[in-house]
Amino acid sequence: MGTSTLAALAGMGLFAIVVMTVVGILLAALVLSVAFRLVVGYMPSYLRALGAVVLTWIAAAVAMVLVGMVTHGSAGGLLSLLVQFLVGAAVVNYLLLAQNGSQIGYGKACVVQLIYLVIFIVLAVIFAALAAVFFGGMLAHA
Repeated sequence: MGTSTLAALAGMGLFAIVVMTVVGILLAALVLSVAFRLVVGYMPSYLRALGAVVLTWIAAAVAMVLVGMVTHGSAGGLLSLLVQFLVGAAVVNYLLLAQNGSQIGYGKACVVQLIYLVIFIVLAVIFAALAAVFFGGMLAHA
């Protein structure tokens, strides 16, 4: 294989990663909107939910770097998951407002974040099962 072939394959892989990231962010905003609807009773603006997801990912990445500098091992992983949850709830409380324009409160934001994570985990398990069936079927016929 020539260098141009490897460069083309690397470019296709990078493009696939970018597409999956964008699709993941768009899906996460939809799931967050649904979780907010289940807890608060109305659907927030999709653009606000999209902003909340992006801001949560950025803030959680910064928080996890800080947690990683302080802790090591399995306790650091559990602590970073907890920090990500709490940061996500804070962003939901700050950006996604109630119908009257006030904040929903940190407790409700934690419930929204919990339902958001449960829905996302269920979707991830379903997607992983479908991918295993699809790729397992491809491997069985190879």
